[in-house]
Amino acid sequence: MKYLLSSFCLAYSLVFYAQTYNSKGLLLWEIISPKGRSYLFGTLHTNDKSVFDFPDSVYEAFITCNALAVEVNLFDLFINKDPIPNRVKPLLDREGKLYTASGKPTDTYYGNEDGMPQFMDAWFQEKAELLKMPVVALESIEQQTKAAEEIPMVVQQDRFRFGLSVEQALKSLYLEGRIDLIDRLIKNGLSVNKEGYDKLIEQRNVMMAINIAKHCLTDSFFCAVGAGHLYGEKGILNLLREKGFKLRPVQLTTSEKPCTAARTLKSTQTCEFNQQIDATWLKFNMPGQPRQISNSSTKERLFIYKELGQGNTYEIKCIDRDTSLSLLEYSEIFIASPLQSPYYLGVLDDGTEFTQGLSDVYPEGLVWTRLLINETHLVIARCYGGNKFMNSDRPMRFFNNIVLE
Repeated sequence: MKYLLSSFCLAYSLVFYAQTYNSKGLLLWEIISPKGRSYLFGTLHTNDKSVFDFPDSVYEAFITCNALAVEVNLFDLFINKDPIPNRVKPLLDREGKLYTASGKPTDTYYGNEDGMPQFMDAWFQEKAELLKMPVVALESIEQQTKAAEEIPMVVQQDRFRFGLSVEQALKSLYLEGRIDLIDRLIKNGLSVNKEGYDKLIEQRNVMMAINIAKHCLTDSFFCAVGAGHLYGEKGILNLLREKGFKLRPVQLTTSEKPCTAARTLKSTQTCEFNQQIDATWLKFNMPGQPRQISNSSTKERLFIYKELGQGNTYEIKCIDRDTSLSLLEYSEIFIASPLQSPYYLGVLDDGTEFTQGLSDVYPEGLVWTRLLINETHLVIARCYGGNKFMNSDRPMRFFNNIVLE
């Protein structure tokens, strides 16, 4: 108990002093294997902007590797799951316009709207996909979901709902690179469930260490896993050493000017999509690589991208057109406008007509929707998110870069 109290005293004190990465922190590790150097980086499952100014050595390690390994394929995990756990329906005023009843950002599974679009692990996966870097999962979606569901108190993947002060302490411990105290904090959070730490941390460590070892024997990997999985006798670091790998900590160095690797990753921000569908060209930009889902029986093509940190969803569906239906008739089918907020007809700069408005659908609630049509295809574009997103110009900026030719 004395040790635990002293640990938390240190944790709370760090809240006020640790605002940048400690160069001696134990978050980044070099893994020596016959295939060369791989890296293991302990992440924090948050989209808090203050932890995204990574040290140069992290950027350099990432960019020098040929592939990325993450705990689970995050974008596949959320393909049918809303990043916002408790979505609140946006409000309409008497004129049918959205308004904000509160300036509070909407909470997501991994942060809130005031943070980065992606939380840290998803940020690395997004950058890898944009750079065409192979991404492998150390666990299946079923394995991680099962581990979380078996621990009743864990309601948000493997992220713990600490009080604000402890959340701040965790962030500060992370910036200090104190993986020993992070481990202690997690153990304390799971103290009421005797099997929680074993199932959620140690058992998963064994599987992840096996897969990290396997991958590092085939290529150079940057492995991004939660910092809470690194430390201890049954932590991933020790498990890899037991398998014969040599590991050494890498200093978290930072220069005054951004290094080349940092500039490369920070400038890799959007995915430009340009695809021919029969005689039609569909062009659009998304903040990251969208998932593409095709239905051969209906000839539908769905492109979906989610910002897991802020909780925003972008969708574009392209379907074969029924030429007996006009644009306005399609709009009656696909835009379920609230009575006080009917959709409207607009014209793009190139003369293309579109309809657009809010659609009240289940289970998402109010969704911004735009329809585009040509001789052979119909495009249904939708986007929705938190309170701030819905009341911003971001949905319109997304719509305005969609071209159907």
